[in-house]
Amino acid sequence: MNRRNFLRLYLLAAAAIAIAPLVKPAIDYVGYFYNELGAISKQYLVANNTDGIGGFPKYKITNIKDFKSKNCPVFFFAYPLTNEPCFLVDLEAILGQPVPEIPNPYYGHFAGPLGQIKTIKGVGPNNSIYAFSDVCVHLGCQLPAQVLVTSDQDPGLDIQNSVLHCPCHGSMYLLKEGGIVVGGPAPRPLPMVYLEYDESTGDIYAVGTNAPYFSESVPRTTPQDNLLYDPRYDYSVPSNPACTKG
Repeated sequence: MNRRNFLRLYLLAAAAIAIAPLVKPAIDYVGYFYNELGAISKQYLVANNTDGIGGFPKYKITNIKDFKSKNCPVFFFAYPLTNEPCFLVDLEAILGQPVPEIPNPYYGHFAGPLGQIKTIKGVGPNNSIYAFSDVCVHLGCQLPAQVLVTSDQDPGLDIQNSVLHCPCHGSMYLLKEGGIVVGGPAPRPLPMVYLEYDESTGDIYAVGTNAPYFSESVPRTTPQDNLLYDPRYDYSVPSNPACTKG
C-alpha cells in the first residue's frame, strides 16, 4: 500500500470513528418522526392549532359556571395530550385571599414568546384561577391535587399554604409562587398551563405551557423519552368534582 492510499484509508477510518456515536441518535430521530410521532399526534389536542404537534393548541377546558358549581376549588382536564392530566385551581378559594398574579419561575428559560412572560395572571371573575401539570417532575408520578389536606406534611394539596405534596418521594410545590420546589427531590418547578378567559361567555381556555413536562432527573437518550409526560406511567384524568379530604 502506497503512502497516498494509506492516508486515504486512515482518514476514512477516523471519519467513521467520529460519526459512529451519531448514527443511533439519527436513526432514533428518524424513527420518532415516522413511528412514535404518528401515535403521539393521535393523542394531541390539535384543534385550532396551525403548528401541529410543534405548537400548543387553544383548548376549551370548561365554563366558569361549571367550575364553580362543583363546590371544589380543583378541576381536572387533559392538556396538551388527551391522557396528560392537568388541573385548574382557584387559589383565592383555598387561601382566602386574592392571588391576581404569580411570578413565572421559568421566565427566560425557553425560547419563543411563551418563555418571555414574567408573571402569570390568574383568570376568572376574581383573577385567581391558575392551571398546573398534575405530573411530578421528579420521576413522573401523578400528583394527588384532588386530595385536600390541612398540612403540607400530608400528601395532597394543603389548603392553608397551597403546597402540593407528592406521595411518591416527597416533592413539594408551592402553587401560589408558581409551583416552585419547597421540599423533596424535584429538580425544578411544576410546569404551569397558560390560560385565557372569555369574560363574555365565561369559557376558560388552555393556550400553552411555561415549561416542558419531562423530568430532568431521568436519563433521556431517544426522542421518544422527551415527551411532555413520562410514557412509562398510566395517567388518568380524575372525574369532576374530584375533591376528597386527606
